[in-house]
Amino acid sequence: MTAEIVEAWTRAKSGHDELNEDAYVVAGDLVAVFDGETDKTGGGIPSPGRQAVLALVEAVSSLPSACPARHVVKLLHEAVAAAAAPGCTPVAVGALLDLRSRRIIRVGDVSVGLDGVVHCAEKQLDTIAANARAALLRALLRAGDDVEQLRERDPGRDMILPLLRAASTWRNVTASDLGFAAFDGTATPESMIDVYEVPASAEVVLASDGYFDVRPSLDETEEILAAAVQADPLRIGSPPSTKGVRPGYESYDDRTYVRIRT
Repeated sequence: MTAEIVEAWTRAKSGHDELNEDAYVVAGDLVAVFDGETDKTGGGIPSPGRQAVLALVEAVSSLPSACPARHVVKLLHEAVAAAAAPGCTPVAVGALLDLRSRRIIRVGDVSVGLDGVVHCAEKQLDTIAANARAALLRALLRAGDDVEQLRERDPGRDMILPLLRAASTWRNVTASDLGFAAFDGTATPESMIDVYEVPASAEVVLASDGYFDVRPSLDETEEILAAAVQADPLRIGSPPSTKGVRPGYESYDDRTYVRIRT
């Protein structure tokens, strides 16, 4: 069986493909969307998040048939571990559609749509950080700061960076409501792996969190994003983000959308 891709799109927030920390892959009856962790160092190219995504994309084509979700996740973790280097921890989230078993396996906050019903995964740490950033920037705007100046220097982003960097403490940890699932080369507890059964003839959407409102078509999803970015480039409205649209950028985050007819 081969997946019928209705539409597929990935785009870097900067508009430069080599900086895109998102990716999708179609390998026969396997389709996956991966979202690498945003680089917080401003370091080299490719960033650790992009390294994770490239390793995951390559690994998908060699996944075995009809194996348990936990084994699929284990193999993907191993691919990320192999991409690691001293001082570099590649991290990503992702969702994979396996038409052989008619299931979707998700680790992290990639959105999964099944016949128009979208299943999101909230990452509480990001929600806390985004609300704190929005509160500071809204206060600065009220005090007279300029939107464009705030886009350029973003003191809200600077304020939350220590929290975002410390978030690694909670990767793949079930003992706290701050825990979240990710591919980082270690292991994800089975309770943090989401599995969705795919009904016959279902239409599936996999989308990274660069889209805060995922709709049944790419055009509609892009229109909503474009309107939101134009109206609120700082991304401090509802829902707020941990970062805004930098000057010269297209959006606040890399984005990927794939729609599959099964």
